[in-house]
Amino acid sequence: MAEPITARDREGVRRLHAEGQSRNKIARTIGRSAATVSKIARAEGLAFSGGARVAAATEARRADAAARREQLADEALDGALGQVTKTTGADSARDARDHATAARALTEVHARVAELARHTGSGSAGGSMLDKLADALLGPPNGGDRDGG
Repeated sequence: MAEPITARDREGVRRLHAEGQSRNKIARTIGRSAATVSKIARAEGLAFSGGARVAAATEARRADAAARREQLADEALDGALGQVTKTTGADSARDARDHATAARALTEVHARVAELARHTGSGSAGGSMLDKLADALLGPPNGGDRDGG
């Protein structure tokens, strides 16, 4: 069974909260769980403002990841198109096959990244161009058209 909350716990939470300490830092300092600190803070009418900072940081990370996905998709598309160009000018059938294989792999990378971007709501306008290239090289996903038919 959990130890009862003491006057010392309450005083520690009030003092450390006034110093601007986070809930987790207070919990470590007074040797109680974060849930206990939250319970004491609620009873004392104290609030922790870190939630807004955490939400802003999380949103910034999401935006950064979306931008990196878009960059990756664009680079994969550029690489695939470069490999297609090399295929037509290859010196041997083996070289042409190697370039076509590389183009296919890059197209698959782009298609996966574009699909992820669609699911996260951060796709790029360039995605439709790559989708057309992927369809031309691989056929539409699941044997149907891009609209799921």
